Amino acid sequence: MDEFKLRAGEKLEAFQEAAKAAANGGKNRVQDVASQTTELVRRIHEAFIELWQNELFVESRERVGVWTRDAVQRIKDGAPPLSPVLLYEELVALFKDRMWRRSVALFACGVVLGGSAGLLLGLRASSRVSSGPHARALLAQPDRAVLLVDDAVTPGAGPGEVLVRVQAFSVCARDRAVLRGRAAALRPLITRSQLSIGRGFAGVVLDAGPGVSLELGDEVWGCVSEWSGGAASELLTIRSTRVSKRPRGLAADTAASLPWAGSLALEALDKAPYGLEGWKGKRVAIIGATTGEGLALLQLLSRKGARACTAAPQQHRTTLHDFGSAEFIETDGSRSWAGIEASAVRAGLWDALFCCDAQHTPPAAPQHLAALLKSTAPKRAFIDLRPSVLLTDRLPTPIWLLFCASFYTYRVLRCFLGLGNRTDWLERPRQLSPGLDQLAALVDSGYLTPALDKVYLPQDFEAALAHACSDEAIGTTVIRFP
Repeated sequence: MDEFKLRAGEKLEAFQEAAKAAANGGKNRVQDVASQTTELVRRIHEAFIELWQNELFVESRERVGVWTRDAVQRIKDGAPPLSPVLLYEELVALFKDRMWRRSVALFACGVVLGGSAGLLLGLRASSRVSSGPHARALLAQPDRAVLLVDDAVTPGAGPGEVLVRVQAFSVCARDRAVLRGRAAALRPLITRSQLSIGRGFAGVVLDAGPGVSLELGDEVWGCVSEWSGGAASELLTIRSTRVSKRPRGLAADTAASLPWAGSLALEALDKAPYGLEGWKGKRVAIIGATTGEGLALLQLLSRKGARACTAAPQQHRTTLHDFGSAEFIETDGSRSWAGIEASAVRAGLWDALFCCDAQHTPPAAPQHLAALLKSTAPKRAFIDLRPSVLLTDRLPTPIWLLFCASFYTYRVLRCFLGLGNRTDWLERPRQLSPGLDQLAALVDSGYLTPALDKVYLPQDFEAALAHACSDEAIGTTVIRFP
């Protein structure tokens, strides 16, 4: 028993010594940190004093003092303290000094760079963190793969937004370009969502934020541009300015096939020299007419009185004829303009030429438009619907940082001017609510019929995208949430 007490006492003493050593070590570390902090403050103070006593700062203080005393005296005398003439003379005298000009230039650069960097970090840090209901979604991964998840978080509808239960969405060649990096530089400045696929969609409104005219239960459709995210989510929060009530009587998968393709077709007609109504008697060629926008163009032009000629693989000849094609050119596997130019020589030149983003479309613009278009055709008679390269995808890093700062600065200025902090000004007008309303009116009047090709399930996304980008597709490929 005595031996046990002895051992216990020894262990207790050892614990006490260890505690004292730890306390002394902690005290020493605190003293070291305090001394280092004191030394750092002393050095900063010395540097500030040295800078404050610099000849340049002394001269500036004297000038400020003289100006202040003069301003006070002018106030006492009843004269304006800031005479424009006096201010101009002071500025002229100031900027005659080369050192002052250099200092002002450095100060201005520092303010711009520092303020822009702070603004950029502040806006990114203050972005809304996603919180809300969970839903199935197709999320794009950094390795360009697409993963179907069952618990993607969807933020609730804020002011000017609606929460839509997406029933179906379309995929096209633009989605493949997005997965390959298109708009990858611009997208993080607009949205923090992993969604990047799904261009057109159709669904039902589940919730509406303040300032929205849509109501719960409204059947809507809309578009999502490649730099604004995607529509491949069962629950999608989106600005109400980018959705519209879809035509009645259209099923969700049929309705989802038209918003993106139809808006591109209307945008192409806006770019064309004949407008929407000046096509009667015109000979028009549509290269790649098997795409969704190509079939929408074919319908609109044929109903406006144009004689449409389509270029596509042979197996689609009958379908294109049913949609209104008066002439047909069979495309070969070379994807060149030679066969199209030869057909123009045989059958006659065209008043306008539309080039859609199909697999069999020649990759480049024609080098000899004179061999395809009439001599009386306007300069804007060649309309290319294929996406052009985004400038933001080619900016080097220093210029990209400057672009980011300018982009956020512009958004802040718009907010200060009462124009809101949203990015609808980046979107195509035809893909906003007014353009979608006009598209719905064309469907209701019978001028336009959705061209639905095939419907897939979300887990078959790879097969759906492969089909949409192949020569077998005719119309729009749609993915439907079961």
